[in-house]
Amino acid sequence: MDLCQLAGEVLAERPADTDPAWSQWSLNSLTRFYRHIEHAEFISRDGKEIHYGLCRPNEAIAWVVISPGRVESYIKYQEVALELVAAGYAVAMIDHRGQGHSSRLTPNPQQGHVGRFIDYAEDFAEWLEYLQEQFENKNVFLLAHSMGGAIAMTYLQQVAGRKKYQPSPFSKAALSAPMMGINTAPWPLWLAKPMTRSLAALNQLMSPKRYWYAPGTGDYATEPFAINRLTHSETRYDWFSQMYTDLPAIKVGGPTNHWVAEGVAAADEVVRLASRVEIPVLLLQGDQDIIVATEPQKRFIDQLPHPQSNLLPVAGAKHEILMETDAIRNPAMQAILDYFQDEA
Repeated sequence: MDLCQLAGEVLAERPADTDPAWSQWSLNSLTRFYRHIEHAEFISRDGKEIHYGLCRPNEAIAWVVISPGRVESYIKYQEVALELVAAGYAVAMIDHRGQGHSSRLTPNPQQGHVGRFIDYAEDFAEWLEYLQEQFENKNVFLLAHSMGGAIAMTYLQQVAGRKKYQPSPFSKAALSAPMMGINTAPWPLWLAKPMTRSLAALNQLMSPKRYWYAPGTGDYATEPFAINRLTHSETRYDWFSQMYTDLPAIKVGGPTNHWVAEGVAAADEVVRLASRVEIPVLLLQGDQDIIVATEPQKRFIDQLPHPQSNLLPVAGAKHEILMETDAIRNPAMQAILDYFQDEA
């Protein structure tokens, strides 16, 4: 059976996320689809092992490349991949360095850390070169969430077609709650920026081989659903939380001070260099998102040169738009599919 046909059958069986049967569907039917994902890895220019997954139907109409958010592994995108493959797309998904099954960067494997934020974007460029033969002459679309959106935009703005890297293969991008400003509450951003840089510098001075977590964060801990800041879907929340129990090696907790300093600076740079993004961008913005700042997202969209770029508010959505409850998620996912379909 072709993978697109299998995906269509599994998708047709999917209950509403408010139905208790969704959990059993994800355990049985979604897993049946996921077994067809090919898992691979490559060694980056600086010796890091970067893992990724591929869904390759026989007659794909185009490719969609997924750039996940902070702490995420690509295995969290099983349902998204299912919908894309059912619509006829081949899918490629990456575990960014320091998370998922890719190489960890500190002695504590649960720390969210990166040496330079642009390292993520250079990994992304190297990965795309590995995939070039797979793409053939098909259109390639980008789907990125949160930190993955900042990585993808940094790739387009500062890496693609520069130095030794090939030009970007992407003809369109869809961004879900991209990290273009970090919510630093309870500290205002004007205070959080110098404070984080100072803490990172102090850490380097006092303990250069042991990175400190950012204040108020630590090793991975699951928040009770009632106070979670990510989604209104209890079923999906339980599903992806269970992954960390089943696969403890993918756990990532809070960020280091150094990561926050790099992330804040990178988010600012993504907005400042918006005019370098030449392809059309669809930016989905949750109106209940308290993880990333939403005002910089609007400034980013306003500065994009392509006239088809658009900001799409998603009413009722928290940060994890693609993991939201069906009433919120389904229209958002359909908007992404329609957006890609126009050019596939």
